[in-house]
Amino acid sequence: MSVRTRGFTFCVFLPLTVIASATPVPLANPSFETLPPGGLANCSTIGCYSIAPIPGWTNSGTSGQVFWAGTSVVNYVPDGNIAAYSNDNGGTITQAVGTVAANTIYTLKVDLGLRKDGIASLGTVALLVGSVPVYGTGVTPAIGNWSTFTATYTSVAGDIGKILTIQLTATGMESVFDNVRLDASPTAPPTFAFVLPQLAFGGGWYTALYFTNTNTAPVSFMVSFIGNDGNPLIVPALGGSSVTVNLAARGTAIIEAPNVGSLVQGYVVAALPAGVDGYGIFRQSVPGVPDQEAVVPLSGNTATTSTLLFDETKYVTGVAVVNLASVNNTITATARDNQGNTLGTGTIPLAPNAKTALVLRNIPGLASIAGAIGNVDFTATIGNVAALGLRFNGTAFTSIPTSNR
Repeated sequence: MSVRTRGFTFCVFLPLTVIASATPVPLANPSFETLPPGGLANCSTIGCYSIAPIPGWTNSGTSGQVFWAGTSVVNYVPDGNIAAYSNDNGGTITQAVGTVAANTIYTLKVDLGLRKDGIASLGTVALLVGSVPVYGTGVTPAIGNWSTFTATYTSVAGDIGKILTIQLTATGMESVFDNVRLDASPTAPPTFAFVLPQLAFGGGWYTALYFTNTNTAPVSFMVSFIGNDGNPLIVPALGGSSVTVNLAARGTAIIEAPNVGSLVQGYVVAALPAGVDGYGIFRQSVPGVPDQEAVVPLSGNTATTSTLLFDETKYVTGVAVVNLASVNNTITATARDNQGNTLGTGTIPLAPNAKTALVLRNIPGLASIAGAIGNVDFTATIGNVAALGLRFNGTAFTSIPTSNR
């Protein structure tokens, strides 16, 4: 299949799905093996410890101490020989690790232990986004053992730039911690489904879609073609019912469904990443008169009501209506005049994901709009609806955008 970019044609291949690997976030003293000055200066019958603050970490109260976790305390240490502990109920051991980046999943893992001698209370783990904690979850270990607790956070736009902090909190007599690790995995930028409610090619009609990338990084997205019956529609010139568009940073592309063969109709759905804009072009070719073109805006896919303005005084209004629900649906069309008085109400039954294109005044119940100026609401009984209008004046025509809510 091919897509033309800036007047040139290039091949578009469906890309392999690539899962980005996680990248460890650098941490200071993640397993507490770097000891405070003076080392483990305090010893007892069960081992040695330090009550000094842990290098690389910040403690509150008397939290932030380390000890040599011999087998008389725990059965093993998850990483190295040293573990951190706090016997300050509610005390915290924290480390700021950077700021929130866009489109990133953060995964914090910390091993929590329970001492063998009963002086134990399982602590808690959290990743603070600004001041808001995302708590870790896990399975309570058996006495003398350890269990991994995991906190996962996916960045959102409102959090970008906020400080990320690892927080280990004591609960009760003594909580022990070890083997802290934090990974960051990129996620795909958010995509937004946009609909071109009418697609027509052949029989004197041509449709094109233009897309431009305002981002400073390349993007890829899928454009799908769907028939009036709601099933995938093959566009012969593109070799299939969908195409993947690869846009360079600040790049532009055009997809064309040429005027070849008999008339075929449907609609288009494009999963546009943030920062990508687009529109459609309709061209009608009638022998003996110049070609006529109209720019057509894309619609969103979240409207339950789409409102179209019409002028039927001396023009004819065509409309395309798409059922975006995956079940049978009824679209109610309610027309009002320029004073807001109801002129008529009609219904359009549509199969799942199906579309229809017709003359507005030919919808049963809306014949009275002829000669009037006003608006018509297309309201979905279930799910969402997309619509657009075309105003015809003889062979000339233009698009009519809709107001969606």
